[in-house]
Amino acid sequence: MTGSSASPPEPSAPPVDSPFSAPLNDSSPTDSTETMSRIPGGIKLPESVANIDTAQVAAKVESFKKWTIGTFKNSKQQLLEHMGKIDKTVDPEFEAQCEVLKDIHRRYGHVVAAAKNFSQVLGQMAEAEKKFSESFYQLSLKEEQIKAQCTTTSETMRGVGEQAASLDACLRYFISSMDTVYNQTITDTLHTIYNTESARIEYDVDRNDIAAAANPPQGQPTKSLPAGASEKCEEKKAKYEKLKSDAKIKMRLLEENRISVVAVQLEKLQSALAAYYSGNAKLLEASVRELSVLQTPQPSFIPAM
Repeated sequence: MTGSSASPPEPSAPPVDSPFSAPLNDSSPTDSTETMSRIPGGIKLPESVANIDTAQVAAKVESFKKWTIGTFKNSKQQLLEHMGKIDKTVDPEFEAQCEVLKDIHRRYGHVVAAAKNFSQVLGQMAEAEKKFSESFYQLSLKEEQIKAQCTTTSETMRGVGEQAASLDACLRYFISSMDTVYNQTITDTLHTIYNTESARIEYDVDRNDIAAAANPPQGQPTKSLPAGASEKCEEKKAKYEKLKSDAKIKMRLLEENRISVVAVQLEKLQSALAAYYSGNAKLLEASVRELSVLQTPQPSFIPAM
């Protein structure tokens, strides 16, 4: 045993697959370009957003603002009129004519609805009568002893069913004409009346604003009006008067033409009803032909104004 001590063993290198092992190609530094490529670049806005016209957006916002203010003022005007706290422009004769037309329009709606209901029931009855006729015919093929009675009953019910179908055809022509008068012809004039009422409210809003600014409540200072307020009020008044004139012309022409058109339709329908309930098949067929050749009323009797 010698006096010299043995040196400690040198540590062994970790295995290649060890997590503590150094990279195989660690001699070259990491490429900075490759590292930066992993970082996402700046976020790009969609083209539709990037190309927004700010002036156009501002104009739309301003338009929406004006519409909102106008709608609020019109609603306030209507509420105050209903409560009797503010005056409004009144034309008793024109308003009475409008109310009469609205009531006539409502009554035409009842006629159209009742005619459609009658046509539906009549169509179902015609179909039931045809089936009834067919059932007797099928029975006559097996019952020799009562074949003659079954055949006669079958032919009678077939004729009744054909007459019901003919009357239903007359009703359909009539309904088509009345529906045009109700949903298009009168509605066209009512649309002008409603536009007139809207124009009247807009005019009264400006008129009352000017009156309130000129005569403020006691103890309050006089309010200044926007530039051109009086001219704008006069323009709205002219618009209201023009629409009211157009509505009066339309109502007059509508009454003249509506009466003549509906009178012809009613005459043909009366002939068809009389022929049906009297059992006159030939007259009923003639009524169907006459109604079929009548022209459907125009959606509007009045040219565009």
